[in-house]
Amino acid sequence: PSVVIDSGGRLIVWYLSGALTTMMMVNICGAMHSMSNLLKHSITTGKTTQWRTHWSNFHPSPDGMITPGCINILPAWFQQGREVHGFSPEVSATLKGDASHKITTSLQWSSIIVSAALQVMHPDLYWAGIETHVRLGEWATRYELDDMYHHLQHWTSVFNVVSVICNRRTPPPHRDPKCGPPAYDNMTTTSRYQLVIMNFMNLGIKFLYDSGSMLASSCQLVRHYMNVEEGNQIVTAWYMQDSIH
Repeated sequence: PSVVIDSGGRLIVWYLSGALTTMMMVNICGAMHSMSNLLKHSITTGKTTQWRTHWSNFHPSPDGMITPGCINILPAWFQQGREVHGFSPEVSATLKGDASHKITTSLQWSSIIVSAALQVMHPDLYWAGIETHVRLGEWATRYELDDMYHHLQHWTSVFNVVSVICNRRTPPPHRDPKCGPPAYDNMTTTSRYQLVIMNFMNLGIKFLYDSGSMLASSCQLVRHYMNVEEGNQIVTAWYMQDSIH
């Protein structure tokens, strides 16, 4: 394991190679089956500026075991443009279909692992995530939002969002604006693919991002990218959406 500390003594990057066991990675791969239809329909063909889901930024699975795509899964969120007073959070569209309960359950094991890691990396953020989860559950109960309450009951992560990204080619160097500046994104990668380097550009640091690795950083502040052109790769990026906190 490695950490990066800035001039003020703050831990800004955690790197854990081999953080996921083989059984954990098998569990993550198995969870993709319940999401395959959502991943398939997440691909867009419009403006290339929507690079996160544009078809040109994904490569096919060599054995058909992974469905390329990028989806966000949230038990409670604000629709885009509604993060203001007067609107209430709701369950994300990815948790409104027939497979929604299976999706929530399939993520439980991996979400426990990233939550346990956050308790070590950033205890204050960990407890803030638990407090938000409890308050959302109380709010869902008060207003009889049964679907949201069910997903919150089975959501075992202190993070309130997970992005599932399968077989995405080299994205442009980017930040993740939905994550608050003091918070960590916790990213894991699994499956079979060529050796990949994660480049944190504005830090001048590169990490070997092989299967089973975990990287945590403030990805709203750190510009990052990696290069994957073949094989099967599943990235789960767990973070806390600022508007929900």
